[in-house]
Amino acid sequence: MKRGIIITWLTFLLPCLLYAQEETAKPQQLSLEEAVEFAVKHNKELQASQLDIELRKQMITESISQGLPQVSGSLEYSTNFGKEMDFGGNGIKMEDRSSLGVSVSQLLFNGQWIVGLKTSKIAKEVAEQQVDIDEQTIKENVYNSYYTILVTQRLVGILENNLDNMHKIMEHTLNMYKAGTVEETDADQIRITVGQLKNSLLSMQRTLDVNYNLMRIQLGLQAGTPIILTDELESFLGEEGFLTLAAKDFDINSNLEYQLTLTQERLQEKMVALQKWAFAPSVNASYAYQYLIKKGGFGSIPHTASVSMTIPIFSGLQRKSQLKQEQITLEQTQITRSLLEDNLQLQEEQYKFNLRNALENYNLQKENITVAKKVLESYQNKYNVGTISSLDLTQANNNYLEAENNYTSACLTLLEAQTQLLKLYNELK
Repeated sequence: MKRGIIITWLTFLLPCLLYAQEETAKPQQLSLEEAVEFAVKHNKELQASQLDIELRKQMITESISQGLPQVSGSLEYSTNFGKEMDFGGNGIKMEDRSSLGVSVSQLLFNGQWIVGLKTSKIAKEVAEQQVDIDEQTIKENVYNSYYTILVTQRLVGILENNLDNMHKIMEHTLNMYKAGTVEETDADQIRITVGQLKNSLLSMQRTLDVNYNLMRIQLGLQAGTPIILTDELESFLGEEGFLTLAAKDFDINSNLEYQLTLTQERLQEKMVALQKWAFAPSVNASYAYQYLIKKGGFGSIPHTASVSMTIPIFSGLQRKSQLKQEQITLEQTQITRSLLEDNLQLQEEQYKFNLRNALENYNLQKENITVAKKVLESYQNKYNVGTISSLDLTQANNNYLEAENNYTSACLTLLEAQTQLLKLYNELK
């Protein structure tokens, strides 16, 4: 009976389990834009960074609460264990006593609290801007990973095609050797080339796997989740876009790091003001009411109210020293902002220089591929008719693969140079 029940349950559950496995194994098909959007939503480092904003919100709430009415209640019970007090020969028994009370206090004026509230709001802006910078870094990493995978896939495809071609040449060479038209060393040379290509292909495939794993981490995906990149490498290599970017004017105020530095400077100005208000008095008001549940002993006044002013007079130069420290920190922040302005201008010039150089090298390597491929095809034809040796053919093949590798490297360098400049301009969409 139990066995029948188990089989029945398996009959219902098995299709569900298979469907769940299919859903889990479903690959993520992503364009570059989709990959960036996915990373912004699911990257774990960015999620942790975004919690800083919520933390700052709670700190602002804490600051506000210090200026709101503070209400507390009390319940008191006291006893003298029936002891009598002697007043001129007359004994008075002290009775037990219990009371219920409530007290309210309110901050009426405190300059530090007012400035501190504004400071905490600026600190929240700092946290938000830091999240924007972290998000921009994630975008840059996804851009570069996407490009790296595309160029690595291209190299894998080239090596696969080249290996297939060299296999055919090796078979042809073996047939020629059996027919006595070539020497054994020719066949050995081709066999060595085929072995080297296999090793290169395996190495490149492992590199591709590593690059995919890195992208999974950046996207916040589980290990092993299949990814399919839908954009083609050639779609990112339009020369006009690179030239337009290289001629663009730089608005330093759009740079996220510069925006953060300006906000930090505002924050530090508030910190100076905060310390200045430490020399000012603060005013508080309080009210208390006490209801005697059980009267005993001496009476008490049920209502009490007070207004107090605290005036700082002398603190052993502590407040003065703290103010001076904040003023020095403000000067350092201003110098840092000025230095960042200079560095960002230098970075722009360097990044534009890098982009133009990368574009020139890309065009050169693109031409070299055409020449190297043409030479290889010519040498293959000559080898087939026996006018050149296998050594000449393998050298031409190596030159072709080197040209392809140089071109692929030039593509990646060009795209990374573009990404650098886009990040500087805050245009990583």
